[in-house]
Amino acid sequence: MSGTFMGTYENSITNRRASIPSHFRKLISPAAKMQLIAVRGRLNTIYIFPLDNWKDLEEKLENGTNKQRKLLRRFRFYATPLTIEGPGRILIPQKLLDIASIIDKVIFIGEGKYFSIWNTKNYRKYESEIEKLYDKTIKNNQDLL
Repeated sequence: MSGTFMGTYENSITNRRASIPSHFRKLISPAAKMQLIAVRGRLNTIYIFPLDNWKDLEEKLENGTNKQRKLLRRFRFYATPLTIEGPGRILIPQKLLDIASIIDKVIFIGEGKYFSIWNTKNYRKYESEIEKLYDKTIKNNQDLL
């Protein structure tokens, strides 16, 4: 299985191609065979799953509740296979770039078993909201730390 994606990285996008942060590339297992699956994410983002993590999620959702199977159907509507090109770039489908309002800059966020790609303006707004709740969230979960 591919590793756990963490952290935030900013990058540019040219001709629909974006370079995956090197830290993320190192976490993609050989089992993924340089293959990724891109789907529409929450808050007008793009989720990128290494193929091995996607297959694992797909199996869980197929065998899950009606709600989970519905999520899989929605993911599949937007799902696009991607291949990692030479220096670690991916060609992002125009449809997903339009949904995410991405033109020239992107933010990559590690989300565990996948990473998301954000429009920088939307990310800054989201980051501002997170900042307001960060301390409260840690305090409410102090017993787990």
